[in-house]
Amino acid sequence: MKIALLAVLILSGCTKSQQPLLQLTMFGDNQSALYVVQQNGDIAFGGGMHAIQGKTSWKGALTPQQLEKLQVLLEATPLQATDKKLTYRFQIKSQVGDVASKATVALSNVHATELYFFLEESTLSRVQSQLNALPKPSMDVIADREMKDIPQ
Repeated sequence: MKIALLAVLILSGCTKSQQPLLQLTMFGDNQSALYVVQQNGDIAFGGGMHAIQGKTSWKGALTPQQLEKLQVLLEATPLQATDKKLTYRFQIKSQVGDVASKATVALSNVHATELYFFLEESTLSRVQSQLNALPKPSMDVIADREMKDIPQ
C-alpha cells in the first residue's frame, strides 16, 4: 500500500501543469489590470490592487471566435522585451503550443496595446450590467443637445 501511494505521489509530481495561453499585466498611471486566459478560453480579470497583487476578481469565458483571434494575435507578432526598467509597462507571458514567451514592454508598444484592447473589449460583459443600469437620456435631452450644436 505504501509503495502504491509513493508511486502515485512521484508520478503526479512529474505531470506537466498546463500553462495559461496568456497572462498580461498592465501597469499604467494610476491604473493596473491583469488578464489571465487559459488554453480553453476561460478568462480572469483583476484590476487595481488586485492586479498589482497578481489576483483576479472576475471570471468569464471567451467565445470560440475570440479565442481564435487571440491565438492569431499571439502567433502573428512576437514581442521584443526591453531591458530598460519601466514604470509604466505591460508584462506579458504566453504559451502558444510548445512555445513559451515572456516580455516586458512599454505601454506605447503597438502590439501589446492591441492585445490589451482586445482583452478589454472581450471582457466588456464584466461591466455591462452596470452600464445597462445607467439612466438613459430622454428625447428632450437628446433634442436639446442637438439644438446646442447648431449655430444660430
